[in-house]
Amino acid sequence: MRRRDEAAFAAFVTERQTMLRRRAYLLCGSWADGDELVQEALARVYVAWPRIAPGAETAYTRTTMMNLFLNDRRKKRREVLTDEPPEPQAATQTGPDRELALTLGGMLDDLPDAQRAVLVLRFWEDLTVPQIATATGVAEGTVKSQISRAVAALRHRLVDPPTDLATGGAGVAT
Repeated sequence: MRRRDEAAFAAFVTERQTMLRRRAYLLCGSWADGDELVQEALARVYVAWPRIAPGAETAYTRTTMMNLFLNDRRKKRREVLTDEPPEPQAATQTGPDRELALTLGGMLDDLPDAQRAVLVLRFWEDLTVPQIATATGVAEGTVKSQISRAVAALRHRLVDPPTDLATGGAGVAT
């Protein structure tokens, strides 16, 4: 890559790093997995940088992240589960914002990967249905149905939260 291209890539990463991390966190549900997703996507974008049209860098990176996320989720479905839970992560936030983040994060975790991805693109990234279809490589009708099903599932969970045996059958208050 030319020195000029490297400077442009470095400027792009510096400018968009926070946005990319937030998007990856929303997709993956954890900062560690999100950071790995961003690094892998940026490595691929770096290789393709000379071929990316000026002004299309963000869209190319978004599409790369979505493809990596969905491919990784497909691979993880084939992994063998164990009866040993992983060690809990240390909490970094406190207060009502933390509770809201945990509630929303938990609700997103329960959605299928494709639905989670389109919700992040639609409501976090504020993309239109045609833009989401382009980013994910699926038809606009599929995007619309995924969004509709995901929103319906979230509404259902908010109205009728699942019961928790540890709290004596009382649902999570939101």
